[in-house]
Amino acid sequence: MKITASELAVIVSGKLFGNKNVVLTGVNGLSVAKESEVSFLGNLKYLSEALKSKAGIIFIADGMDISQFTNKNIIKVPDPRYAYSIVLGIVEKERLRLEKKNIHFSASIANNVNMGINVCIGQNVVIETDTEIGDNVRILPNVYIGNNVKIGKNCLIYPNVFIGDYTVLGNRVIIHPGVVIGGDGFGFVTTNGKKIQKIPQIGKVEIGDDVEIGANTTVDRATVDVTKIDNGTKIDNLVQIGHNVKIGENCVIIAQVGISGSTHLGNNVTVGGQTGLVGHLKIGNDVMIAAQSGVTKNIKDYEKVGGNPIVPIKQSIKIRVLMKKLPEIYQNLKRIKGTLGDR
Repeated sequence: MKITASELAVIVSGKLFGNKNVVLTGVNGLSVAKESEVSFLGNLKYLSEALKSKAGIIFIADGMDISQFTNKNIIKVPDPRYAYSIVLGIVEKERLRLEKKNIHFSASIANNVNMGINVCIGQNVVIETDTEIGDNVRILPNVYIGNNVKIGKNCLIYPNVFIGDYTVLGNRVIIHPGVVIGGDGFGFVTTNGKKIQKIPQIGKVEIGDDVEIGANTTVDRATVDVTKIDNGTKIDNLVQIGHNVKIGENCVIIAQVGISGSTHLGNNVTVGGQTGLVGHLKIGNDVMIAAQSGVTKNIKDYEKVGGNPIVPIKQSIKIRVLMKKLPEIYQNLKRIKGTLGDR
């Protein structure tokens, strides 16, 4: 990256205060940024670091007073973190552009694979029959892609990913290392009260545009029909998504969440880390579920819940506060019982 402060202000739609000609070549945190690097102040608890920072440009919020930033170059923006993410995106695109666009000789690609233009395929990649890969896709080493898979344009697939048969990926999908998409769902039936019989999983997985799936997450193929993740949803590391689960648009699923089979999430749902959802539930639109919750019933649109079992979030907070006081309450009850005796 090589850009002037004035050019950067235009890119992030911000207002520049300071030297418009300073040249910026990278990004970094406030405490370690150099004169040629961009940083941001997203939380006022880091204000002292910002005032000491050597960063060439600091993004701050529109409402902040710049008079305290003496001899510093500032760009005011509505959301400093978002502006910073735009710069990070520029750096990331340039890094990827430097990588060679080719197909490594060690890759094993079936004869009838249909590939678009400018596709990069790394070492030891395996791509099976009747698969389609869109333009500008980057598949890094040791990835396995099964039969009849469709991958859209501008996708990035990191090393050691498994993509099973009949999986569909939209455009601009990012799959991080160790992800398994389209492995068998956990389907079994007990016969005669003893024998555990496997139920074949013959469905598929569909993933929409602009979805990102974190490292070591698993998305099981459907028993029949489809497991589906819709456009814009972001999934963290170490998430388990069961067979026939459907997740709507623009959801955020945090690490170590488990979603059991056939549960459906609406649009704009946020699920906090280490939350478990049992199967066959209906979760509405714009729902927020706090971390470490146990979800055993349907949730209506716009509800905010937490706890195990779940209750409205305000009630959940009160319960957690009360739990800290249980030893004190117990001691008080013992004293009262000792005073009153058996009455």
